[in-house]
Amino acid sequence: MTSDRCQRMRTLLGMYVLGRLGDTETAALLAHLDGCRACRAELRELTPVAAALGQADPDRLGEPAPTPPPTLPDTIFAGIDRERGRRRYRRVAALAGAAVVALGLLTGGFFLRGLVPAGNPGQQVSFTVNSAGVVASAEVENRAWGTGISLDVTGLPQGERYNVWLQRPDGSRMNAGSFIAGGDRKMSMQLAVGLPMSDATMLGVSAPGDDRPLLAANLPT
Repeated sequence: MTSDRCQRMRTLLGMYVLGRLGDTETAALLAHLDGCRACRAELRELTPVAAALGQADPDRLGEPAPTPPPTLPDTIFAGIDRERGRRRYRRVAALAGAAVVALGLLTGGFFLRGLVPAGNPGQQVSFTVNSAGVVASAEVENRAWGTGISLDVTGLPQGERYNVWLQRPDGSRMNAGSFIAGGDRKMSMQLAVGLPMSDATMLGVSAPGDDRPLLAANLPT
């Protein structure tokens, strides 16, 4: 397998061990793992980390969701750089991005703003809003493991859950997580999804079980 192929497949490992990878990507990843010893070894390392996330108890998380100290991202990634070098950093960042999704789903919102390491400045996207009184803005950013999304939403009915997703050119979608709306209170979220921005055409928000987007924005090409 080529190094480029391995790099592409490794961006999917974190989402795979968390059970957040779509059927098409899963099939491609499993086919790659059959012939790649290095990626299989990395999968073995990530699997127990993902299993530990499953021990989190959402009933013990109150409202509002706890916020980590602002120094936490620098501490985590500085330690990774020192101990395992830049190559290991990129692989752990992929799992960290997927973990943001998993932990966000447990708490009903994404509270780990800043945990994913910063890259290039994000690109602003403009939403088409299909719900009166809703105001939303977002930035998307290419990352080594996929796409980072900064999303602000005001005006969705308080207490209702909504899904955030990226849509591919063929119309299929990859979920980036979910949040519980705060009504007139602005909800600010930092999301992560293991789909490169170059492979997506749209950012959207919809209600669970309803494919119709309440918010939709075409992504920059």
